[in-house]
Amino acid sequence: MIDVVKIFSDAAIAKSYEFAYGRKDILNWETTNKTLSSGKTVLLVFPFVETARISNGIIHEWSVSTILWLGKKFDTSSLTGTFAQLDETEKQKYDRRLNVMRSTMETLLKYIFCGEDLELTAAVVAREINKFDEELDFISASITFKYDS
Repeated sequence: MIDVVKIFSDAAIAKSYEFAYGRKDILNWETTNKTLSSGKTVLLVFPFVETARISNGIIHEWSVSTILWLGKKFDTSSLTGTFAQLDETEKQKYDRRLNVMRSTMETLLKYIFCGEDLELTAAVVAREINKFDEELDFISASITFKYDS
């Protein structure tokens, strides 16, 4: 069995991201306890849903679904950092954080799935703005991948 949480945690560490795993309420609590200084990125991973492909009573393959949130509290290009805030327009958020984070999400997915015995089979990317008590902006990716049992 592959430790999927460890794979994402290791990727976050390799990229110098903060990392948290769990339900949305737990992730909200964890982000309030992290120091997300100017330009710091956080990778949040929601619980996995695993589906077995079975033949003759034997599991041959697992299909796994989860949601990744890659977020920032500050501008990506600012040394001092402009906070993500409620009174920013969607375009300001896009220019300050979301455009760069979209590219970063794609790079992260390539990093994880090119180096593991995992096959990414689907990814739906969206924006999640003004989330959590910390007012973070995220690029989310609902992903599905598979691996042999």
